[in-house]
Amino acid sequence: MPNSLPEHMVLNSEFSLASCSFMHQSRCVVYSPFTTESMLCDRSVVGLLERLSEADTLANEVDNFISEHPQSAARVIEQLLSMQILLPS
Repeated sequence: MPNSLPEHMVLNSEFSLASCSFMHQSRCVVYSPFTTESMLCDRSVVGLLERLSEADTLANEVDNFISEHPQSAARVIEQLLSMQILLPS
């Protein structure tokens, strides 16, 4: 995991993927009701959030996402942290 990211993160328990995302073809918009920010992203980000909401441990899911998307993963995770969808723990 890149050094700039927290070692441990949790999915904000008040975040609802169903009410805070919109998907169309290969793109999606994720909205943060906590910061009122939106992020236009690839569908893989919604896949990550779905896996995080069901995962026993987030570390494995985040590490898998980073290995699957090495070019953009750190930026996406930093944005999710900034939007308070992911929280450092």
